[in-house]
Amino acid sequence: MPKEEVIIKDAKIKYRGTFDLALLYKSLTMWYGNSSYGASLKEIKYVEKVRPDGKQIEIVWELNKEEESGYFKIEQGIKFYITKLNEAEVEKDGQRIKLDKCDLELTFGSKVIINANKSWNENSFIFKIYERYFIGYRVEEIKIAAYKDTNKIMDEVKNFLNLYRF
Repeated sequence: MPKEEVIIKDAKIKYRGTFDLALLYKSLTMWYGNSSYGASLKEIKYVEKVRPDGKQIEIVWELNKEEESGYFKIEQGIKFYITKLNEAEVEKDGQRIKLDKCDLELTFGSKVIINANKSWNENSFIFKIYERYFIGYRVEEIKIAAYKDTNKIMDEVKNFLNLYRF
């Protein structure tokens, strides 16, 4: 049975204000498309509800990438929770721009799965020696890579949202 280690659990970014939601969505899909996660982006859930105070949208993404012939697997999850979504016009540099006004909450998580391809019997003595003495350093490198990947995408989102501070 593969061993899972949670690296980041429920790290949140909250934002209330105006920004281009479609552009954020597109930017994130492009960023992941150009990264080593490639085409692994799966939209697991998309729910849109119309409420009196605006739309409510919930989106859940799952991504993964394999390392070392599938022995290691890094999984990331992103949850978008958007409430009070309404269209708004903002004036910047004398021009009127149509943006989205809403409350946004993004939740990020990542984990590393060791022996993801189930190529080893984890109860065997040889596996325990292999894991401790031969790939112990590599496990730590993969954990650090997962941490950096998740923080990098969180920084991208924060930078994107900072563009819309007027």
